[in-house]
Amino acid sequence: MRKVVEDKGRLYEGPIWINDALYFVDILKGEIHELRDGKHMVLARFNTYVSSIQPSKNGYLIATAGKGFYKVSYNGEVKLIYEVRDWDNRNRFNDGKCDQLGRYWVGTMNLEEKYPTGSLFVFDGINIKRVLEGVTISNGIAWSLDNKKMYYIDSPTRKVFAFDFDLEKGEINNRNVLVDLSRYNGVPDGMTIDSEGYLWVAIYGGGRVLRISPEGRIVEELLVPTSHTTSVTFGGSNLKTLYITTADDEVNGGYVYAEDLDVRGVETNLCSF
Repeated sequence: MRKVVEDKGRLYEGPIWINDALYFVDILKGEIHELRDGKHMVLARFNTYVSSIQPSKNGYLIATAGKGFYKVSYNGEVKLIYEVRDWDNRNRFNDGKCDQLGRYWVGTMNLEEKYPTGSLFVFDGINIKRVLEGVTISNGIAWSLDNKKMYYIDSPTRKVFAFDFDLEKGEINNRNVLVDLSRYNGVPDGMTIDSEGYLWVAIYGGGRVLRISPEGRIVEELLVPTSHTTSVTFGGSNLKTLYITTADDEVNGGYVYAEDLDVRGVETNLCSF
């Protein structure tokens, strides 16, 4: 495992691979970062938390920051496109991803990380809809390769859940536990899926990434040189490099790491707006 970003951040999160580059956020510093051809730079800055980013089919990034959704150009220009009304000030945005039809699914988390005040929302570029309540720290999201399941993490539960997913309607139903990870130190955080339909789940506080089968079996573990592993994504020219973001809680934390694997990832979905 190699370090690919030498500049220490506070809370690197939400990595995506698009246009031959890695993009990720530093939530606490309100920054969007770019790593292209080994060169690392800050693309954009907010005066508030920025929790997730996704690429748009229209040639820019969409970011969730503060109480809204923002358009971020690849030269760093930022423009608010939607602000959530009736915001619960006990919460902030956290992890988010677009589904195959381009809707942005994003959760909120309790700022004290204690109480189930958070929710999961879906935004289509015009309207936002709450689809799940009673969440404490909304985190990783991924979809099965056939789009019949949506995988989801509420970190303090220490579980990965699987919902029945209706792609056309943008609805989730019938929550089941895919795997209970309470045997590990720490909690599940961000995740991604590979081309074989297996999940890769970052364990925050556990210093590892787990590969989990569609049946919920843990088939592989990657050890990371710091405990607070936050999220993962596949990238590189063949999508066989797993990029791992971390938090600055230890001497080796607050960097981005990479591991070359034998399995490919899947391309990042594009937002429809």
